[in-house]
Amino acid sequence: MDFSINANNSVLKLILSTALLSLILLGLSTESEAKAWSERKFEKTILSIDKDLNRKRWEKVIKRSQKALPHCVELYSERSLSCIFILRNINQSYEKMYLFNPDNNQIEKSYRLSTEVLGKTHFTTNSARDYFYKYLLFTESYALAIPLAKEFIDIEKKGSNDGFQLMERYKQLYALEGLTENWPNEEAALTMVLELAKDILGEDSEDFKAAVEALAYNYCTQKKYYEYFELIKQQQQEIACFSAPDS
Repeated sequence: MDFSINANNSVLKLILSTALLSLILLGLSTESEAKAWSERKFEKTILSIDKDLNRKRWEKVIKRSQKALPHCVELYSERSLSCIFILRNINQSYEKMYLFNPDNNQIEKSYRLSTEVLGKTHFTTNSARDYFYKYLLFTESYALAIPLAKEFIDIEKKGSNDGFQLMERYKQLYALEGLTENWPNEEAALTMVLELAKDILGEDSEDFKAAVEALAYNYCTQKKYYEYFELIKQQQQEIACFSAPDS
């Protein structure tokens, strides 16, 4: 009898049995972990997150929330209020630490889901929009920031309609339009700044004079020389015109 062959067969069977046992144990472990994230466990985690929020332990809020988020989506859906609020807690905690969430998809998703589910004027949506807007400015994504700037203006008009706040928002919009070299849209925003500055602060204010100067430069850039001369004549300001860069 060849004992070496029998010995090799025994070793092979032992290896296969060990591998099979490992797979079974791994499956049981995974199943056990999945069962551990029941609704009860999820609710307990939310209570812990709330405690961390009250104690301003931002790093713990982020850690717990990031761990809970995929289970929230699995238990409910990403459009559920619980999951939207978890996203809000993550982003707000980063903001409290003067940081941007390194997962920029979560920044945009928080704004998008809040808008779709809660509406444009909900305080959670306002917070998400403001954070997303700051992120876009920080990353110099000016074209993507323009719709948000317009949304700020629209919400202000439908809300308190504060003239000074509107003027500041239109200033931001005209700056963004200029950075993206959309001169007609910059002109439209500057015209609103000019009108609001005149109504709120008067024609002697620095804001009004600055708006006149910026609008004059805009006219020159667009080669709208008639509008340029009419503006400086009407406002009695000496503003040198300059040619467009490609002239």
